[in-house]
Amino acid sequence: MTKRLPWILPGIRRPKFNLHQITFRIPTEIPQSVWYFIVYGIIFYIFSGGAYDIVNKDYIAPLGSGSQGQPLFVYPATQAQFLIEGIVAGFIIAFAALSLYLFDYATKFTFDVNSAQKIEAIASIFVLIWYVVIMLLYKKKTGG
Repeated sequence: MTKRLPWILPGIRRPKFNLHQITFRIPTEIPQSVWYFIVYGIIFYIFSGGAYDIVNKDYIAPLGSGSQGQPLFVYPATQAQFLIEGIVAGFIIAFAALSLYLFDYATKFTFDVNSAQKIEAIASIFVLIWYVVIMLLYKKKTGG
């Protein structure tokens, strides 16, 4: 009886759709973008001191202040680190890794040499900037 009626109640019509044609497909392989995300996540975790924080629970200093309350960004001793110090170092190294990815991206412009050279120049500048920043943090950490 409901097949013959175009409406269910007065003013409400029966919807016209078929659920038999809906299919769901599960991907057979993991996309390349997911692999990049996983690799960069592991890089960020390692370089931000994740493994260090797990192994050396005694040396984690979560607050960024000295013994007299003065604000510090870098822990003065080399055997310990502030939590924010590790996270900042992880971001810097992850951005450097993303900058190195730009070199791979530049190879996609094989026939457009001008674009490839621009991307390589930008990647070189970024890698150099991140290297200088991480070396400045290292010198501050070691007292040099």
